[in-house]
Amino acid sequence: MVKAVIWRALMAVGMKIHNFADPKPPSPTFTLVIPSRLSPRGGSFKLVFYVPDGYFDAPDDYRFPVVVNYHGGGFTLGTATDDARWAACIVRHVYAVFVSVEYRLAPEYPFSVGVEDGTDAVIYLASHAEELQINPHQMALSGFSAGGNFALTVPLMLHDLRNHSGRRMLGKTNTNPTTNPLNKRRRLGEGEGDTLLPIPSAPASPPTAAFTPSSSTLSLPVPSPVSSRSPTGSVYKLTDLQPTALEVEQAIPDLTLKALVSFYPPTDFRISREEKRITNPQPGKNLPLMLTSLFDASYMHQDGDIALDDPYLSPAAASDALLTEAYPDEIILYTCEYDMLNAEGTAFGERLAAPPIAKTVHGGLIKSVVHGFDKKPNPISFPASADRCYAEACAELKRIFGGPTSFEERRQLEKSKPVYRFSDENERGEDEPGEDGDGHLIDRSVNAPGESSRAGLGALI
Repeated sequence: MVKAVIWRALMAVGMKIHNFADPKPPSPTFTLVIPSRLSPRGGSFKLVFYVPDGYFDAPDDYRFPVVVNYHGGGFTLGTATDDARWAACIVRHVYAVFVSVEYRLAPEYPFSVGVEDGTDAVIYLASHAEELQINPHQMALSGFSAGGNFALTVPLMLHDLRNHSGRRMLGKTNTNPTTNPLNKRRRLGEGEGDTLLPIPSAPASPPTAAFTPSSSTLSLPVPSPVSSRSPTGSVYKLTDLQPTALEVEQAIPDLTLKALVSFYPPTDFRISREEKRITNPQPGKNLPLMLTSLFDASYMHQDGDIALDDPYLSPAAASDALLTEAYPDEIILYTCEYDMLNAEGTAFGERLAAPPIAKTVHGGLIKSVVHGFDKKPNPISFPASADRCYAEACAELKRIFGGPTSFEERRQLEKSKPVYRFSDENERGEDEPGEDGDGHLIDRSVNAPGESSRAGLGALI
């Protein structure tokens, strides 16, 4: 626990340095505190919103696409604002609402609380789509490193909840809740960093579970009314939000995941760290052993053994049938060349693209970069490779959501075909292959020397 606190402080310093670089990342528009319903531990956590220009002036019947994001940090570090530059790209170029989940961290909240919080967030947003003016059928998940793992595991938990299968089955209930008609969507406060506290109405009587929950079933508690708090300059009551169908009737709202975007994720914990480390062509650029040991001990420290082949932990352990049913058709997956997670991420992407799963997989290997290359504590400039990576992913999401694409965006879409790779010109060694006029890496077979430093404090994800 003490080690985790120290590393959190170090990462916070690294991210502050990282945020000095131009263009400066935006501040959140507002924050919503939501109750935990899936985790047996209860509690609450935050959703941090970044919204496009015009969000507060949009017609009441307009619905924005929404990207639900999970930050990195080895399940142990990081905050929901770490991906503010990715949020800026989404709201500006995709014209979507960006919601970053402040999921609860290990070791205080070990596996599988983070996945449960991530799933809770998606369900809550879909349940309150009208109030938040988002389209529950235009949803995408994104994440970085540990958050990239959540982008790949949350759909599996959602699938199990919807189908009453696997380890996440909802208990049947007999309820007669008080129905309060939903008021017309109230305009949310526009103050920077506002916190919106949901004040749910209590049902007339608590639901009665038809059977006793076990390790393979889940019966959700009824929400209690949140104590009223007086508005201040940064706190607003959001009285329109009613208990969700998940909370009252133990039902999943109608929603559609259109795409998954995962940056350098861990996908297979069945493979030991030792085995992963030797797959990196530049082993000295791996994350420090003491850090990865902290991550693993924190996230998987529960009494009793964690099943490393649990799909909620290792999505690569999921069956072809589960991945086919749970995942949308469009997957955007990026891995880093000098990263111990590259081999497993590449193998997972190839599996998703091949029959019988046969998803459309975009992205690919980013040459000559380390894990967390886009979060380096460099106060001077944001990496060009990260800019290009973000632009590609945004162009894909805009296409998937059905938005019009410009000439430059279509050019980015051409680059994101899996056969193409790219790297930063100023991060390549002298012996690395060059790029043609379109920025395509010509020789993918050469393992370049790359930069000499390992991942920095801002890249501990």
